[in-house]
Amino acid sequence: MMKELLEKIRQESPRIHCISNLVSANDTANILLAMGAKPILAQAEQETQEIAGVCNAVVLNCGTPELSRFRAMEEAGKGALKADRPVILDPVGAGASSWRMCQIKGLLEAVHPTVIHCNYSECCALLGEKTPFCGVDSISGEQEERRKAAEALARKYRCVVLVSGPKDVIADREKAGVISGGSRMMGMVTGTGCMLSAMIGAFCAVCEDSFSAAATASSYWKACAEAAEKWTEQEGGGPGMLHWKLMDAAYLLKDWRENVEIFGKTIAAVCGD
Repeated sequence: MMKELLEKIRQESPRIHCISNLVSANDTANILLAMGAKPILAQAEQETQEIAGVCNAVVLNCGTPELSRFRAMEEAGKGALKADRPVILDPVGAGASSWRMCQIKGLLEAVHPTVIHCNYSECCALLGEKTPFCGVDSISGEQEERRKAAEALARKYRCVVLVSGPKDVIADREKAGVISGGSRMMGMVTGTGCMLSAMIGAFCAVCEDSFSAAATASSYWKACAEAAEKWTEQEGGGPGMLHWKLMDAAYLLKDWRENVEIFGKTIAAVCGD
């Protein structure tokens, strides 16, 4: 199931509209190109609704925010909703300030995302829990706490929630799961979470089951990280080399360990395959 979705992306080249942040816009576009999708990074609120309507998925990233970008994201979300396209929301820095939280909550109400991708700190903030602001990093949390938080947020916004971490946690209103793997070096490269959000958009564009699509994106990205770390270490490199090896992995990787556990079942079993 997972590998078939990646092949479908490479065959169909879905068009993904990303309103990214200043830090990761270039990487977001390049990772989509590497895996076979076509990125569009239109930012002007005057055109984002129209452009979103002709794309296959929309990814909204709340990092480095400003009012005009939030307006553009809302317009893009409306365009996606009208065209019945999936919307992926990455609420970067939720809880950093009351203004940002207010804007993100407004966006959630207006857009009704298909998938929310966040870290544990952002998840807690969206649930109304007070957490110390950690920048793009996350407070720690036991696996069970992270699962419960993901499930609560999925129920609250009636969508799929993916909470990134050493083991990603995924939940919707009916089930939850854990995705293992990845690289310890990912935390040394900025924008890797933003890139994952874009990849979720690509997988959602070719799969109506958004839970499976998000789980596949997470599993694939962790496999890319493992491959990139291996290649980097073989060449004696560090985070800078890993950064570019991630692009190579997204382009070259065709087969990987399907490391998703859903109540003791693989994602393929959940999908009925």
